[in-house]
Amino acid sequence: MRTKKTAIVVLVACLAVMVATVATGCKKDAEEEPAEIQLSFVTEEYVATGQGEPFVEEGRAVDTSGDDPYMAVLEALREPPEGMATVLKEDYKILSVRVSLIGRSAIVDLSSEGLSGGSMEEELLISQIVRTLMLNFPGISSIQFTVDGFLTDTLMGHLSADQPFTLESYEDADGNIQYSVEIVENSGST
Repeated sequence: MRTKKTAIVVLVACLAVMVATVATGCKKDAEEEPAEIQLSFVTEEYVATGQGEPFVEEGRAVDTSGDDPYMAVLEALREPPEGMATVLKEDYKILSVRVSLIGRSAIVDLSSEGLSGGSMEEELLISQIVRTLMLNFPGISSIQFTVDGFLTDTLMGHLSADQPFTLESYEDADGNIQYSVEIVENSGST
């Protein structure tokens, strides 16, 4: 009888080890595969003429398994595919992206060093970052920009950036889902 109980205990222990090994292996494989991310790039036609749809999304595999998935996604914006452009040029340094679990707001902190441009560039930079983060991280409800760790009235001197931004979706006349970046009015502090 004792041998039978010992055999059952050994069998259960072996099954537990096998299940744990398979589960760990599946989790490891899932973490190693880069996530499919939607990156918002600017169309070259819009940059050249100011006409047409300014943004197009491109799906790309991005490794978000590291310590800072938000930064990994934003760094991928620095490499536009052929026929598209990015406003997130190398001169613009993103110091950090912090996300509040309570308010579900993200704070994107930019360095003041090299942060300059015209009104179109400022608008496109804000929109490109907001669109990319909010399309890929549904837990984020708004994005506040700071410069060198401080709230700022504007990023480049043209557009108000003292309130957070959000991404609103709507259906166009052709039934396609479109997005617009909007200021969150009366949001209080983030």
